Amino acid sequence: MRGSRFKITRHPVFLFVVLAYALAWACWLPLLADRQDWVRWSVSPYLHLAGALGPAIAAVIITAALAGRVGLRDLLRRSVAWRGRLPWLMLAVLGPLALFAVAALAARIANGAWPDLSRFGASTEYPALPLVGYWIANLVFYGYGEEIGWRGFLQPALQRRRSTLTAAILVSLVWAGWHLPLFGITDGYRSMPAISFAGFYLSILVASLVLAWLYQRSNASLLVLAVFHAGYDIATNTPTTTTLIPILMGAAITMAGLAAIPALARARPANLNRTG
Repeated sequence: MRGSRFKITRHPVFLFVVLAYALAWACWLPLLADRQDWVRWSVSPYLHLAGALGPAIAAVIITAALAGRVGLRDLLRRSVAWRGRLPWLMLAVLGPLALFAVAALAARIANGAWPDLSRFGASTEYPALPLVGYWIANLVFYGYGEEIGWRGFLQPALQRRRSTLTAAILVSLVWAGWHLPLFGITDGYRSMPAISFAGFYLSILVASLVLAWLYQRSNASLLVLAVFHAGYDIATNTPTTTTLIPILMGAAITMAGLAAIPALARARPANLNRTG
């Protein structure tokens, strides 16, 4: 046990990344085999949701091994932190909605007609889920499932010896690679040509910058990040009659990410807990 704990203490980031990938890909690879017709049996699309919990579970396991109950309490505290952060929670809730509204208006001006917004917030991937059920699932699995790992553990761990900006860039590399099986699973990713991965990575990079900035400004509230993450995913994946809305929302996030670079470059790390 002492030897194992020593190794975890020396290589927590590496072990976290391996575990986050392993847990997620264990769910996604059977789904990939199904979608690519490599097998004759069918797999539930809900494995996509289950795999998204990989980073959060990995963060809990590594944190428990490194810092025990103290570290887990700190992770839980950041996951529900709302006191003194109501303006940032409002931004997390209303920000994606505002971006969607502006993008819809721009699409109206460009196309001469309003896009069909009757299915706002609905899911084409999980049609059996009721609207509110899908929103809750998005918050739990994609919001918390990813943010507890990427910003709750990995960002602070990398910031121990690096700047906030450098840590956010490194997180984006891990985060982008983690998505790779989904390029053969989800309809949105499957329709993208291989060259589009460069554009996809750029979107992950600017999202990592924006979320790192939001983590700093909200005083390390994973609740704020999970809500923003879920809200943005719901808005950009809303079925509409135009592809302009997600493109324009992505452009807005890109500008926000670029604007966040100077602040991240001079930022002091937020909540550098001992678990990293």
